[in-house]
Amino acid sequence: MTPKILDMAWALVPNLSFRKPQFSLSEFEESVVGKNGNPLINERNEGIASSLIAGLSITMALVFSLEAWRDARMELNPTMGHSTGDADILAILYFILAAFTYWVTISSIVKLTWLKSTSTALLGVSTAWIIFVVSTFLIHWSLVEADWVVVWANRDLVMMGQLMKEQMTQSPGSHVCIDETDCYGINQNFRLWWSLYLTFGVLGGAYGTSGENPRRFLFPFLALMSVVALIANNPTEVSYKTGTVMEKLAIATLWALVSYTLAYLYAKNNEEYKVNRLKSYLAMAAVATFFFAILIMDPPQIVKDGAESLGGTPAQSFSDEIIAGERSPSTLDKLAGNGIEASQWGGLFVNLIIATAGCVLGFGIGVVLAFGRQSDQLFFSVPSIAVIELVRSGPLICWLYFAVFMMPDMMDPFYDAEDIIRMLLMFGIFGGCYIAEVLRGGLQAVDSGQKEAAAALGLSPLQTKLQVELPNAVRTTLPSIISVFIGLWKDTTLLFIVNILDFFKLAKDLPNSDLRFLGDFLEPLYVTAVVFWVFAFYLSRVSMKVERNLGLVREGGGEAA
Repeated sequence: MTPKILDMAWALVPNLSFRKPQFSLSEFEESVVGKNGNPLINERNEGIASSLIAGLSITMALVFSLEAWRDARMELNPTMGHSTGDADILAILYFILAAFTYWVTISSIVKLTWLKSTSTALLGVSTAWIIFVVSTFLIHWSLVEADWVVVWANRDLVMMGQLMKEQMTQSPGSHVCIDETDCYGINQNFRLWWSLYLTFGVLGGAYGTSGENPRRFLFPFLALMSVVALIANNPTEVSYKTGTVMEKLAIATLWALVSYTLAYLYAKNNEEYKVNRLKSYLAMAAVATFFFAILIMDPPQIVKDGAESLGGTPAQSFSDEIIAGERSPSTLDKLAGNGIEASQWGGLFVNLIIATAGCVLGFGIGVVLAFGRQSDQLFFSVPSIAVIELVRSGPLICWLYFAVFMMPDMMDPFYDAEDIIRMLLMFGIFGGCYIAEVLRGGLQAVDSGQKEAAAALGLSPLQTKLQVELPNAVRTTLPSIISVFIGLWKDTTLLFIVNILDFFKLAKDLPNSDLRFLGDFLEPLYVTAVVFWVFAFYLSRVSMKVERNLGLVREGGGEAA
């Protein structure tokens, strides 16, 4: 009777956004522990048996979690940054894990599923206990034993590095400076904020053109920014004024929301070809933002001269007045002066910049090499093949050492590039060679009829390659291209080997920088691993979203049926 009543209720609300749930507890139970093998349990009493098993599992899990809660409260050390709330979180997580594990085990025993589905029962029970043991160990270590203060107290350091942090946060006469007696130099934080504003604008606009429900962007984005705000607003051992940072984060958030809204309304009210044109503009804006972030950090002389012609005075020329707190430089003064040299960049910023270089420059280099390898002219094909095979034949770490020790001799007659700039170029070349091979497979898969049609329409060979062959190749090879991007992002951790103060190296050396944290070397490394996983996961989700927008549902570019 009850199922019929529920079906009638659902039929009365057909226009609601939610749907009748399709979840079945019995089907889930069978998939985990196998089919019932106990002859005493049949369709009539199976529900009662399942309820009793669930109740017993919850009771046992409650007893276990309460005992763990009492033990955790006794073990917690307030000097390591712990609070009694950590014990509450531990108990809740323990309860969930224990309830599931006990339920799987008791169900298998009571229903004798191992008699009918031996492999399923053994696999389900063993997997549940492995998850339980591993998860409880990690939860206990992270909430009770670990000392996360080392990461929390140095969160601005691992984001920017020591030298870059000083120039971003310390400046007498600046509203960012907390105490003028503790500050020096010329505040350069506007350079990072300008790049962040542009990045947020491009991301917001890109999500706005996806055509999805606004809630799928707004809720996760606002949740993420809330977490960032909570981290930034905690004044524990920071060298910046939290109020100013919160103000700038609010501006960045607002700018992202405005960009998203405008792009969403435009995409909703215009034809597909106009939306695609906007997407191409946003892609170009993303590339421009990358180059802007590099140039604004350490502007070339032409930018300095332009700022000076507009009335700016190089800030370094009156640095004594700034240090004395007698004069505060304007933005034009800072632009007319020196920026932050690449050798002073550090932290997560370095990893993001170099990974982006591997993606942006790598894609451009990959396109050139892919078409060059396919060229019928030996002048183009032979050098392309030579570069691709040479670079792909050596590990990345060898090429990084090449960039450090040998590339300066090759570049110095033309450009005296610093270490990080050479790393940018090397990651771009290395990523480009792998992308070239991925694109080559996609170019070979382009139907010859499309090329003939393009020629019949009067398109030049270059137009055919860029407007017909390349888009089709990218459509087909998009998952592989994203995989290369994810690999380049993770490979940036190798920078510490060539003594670049990236996020990983700072995390590795952080416990040795303060006597309070000696021995706490695992915590920063775990945080580093989580950060890299989050970014890689985000790239993967973006790839899936792009595939759906392109109508691709299977790997290899299969079309939706």
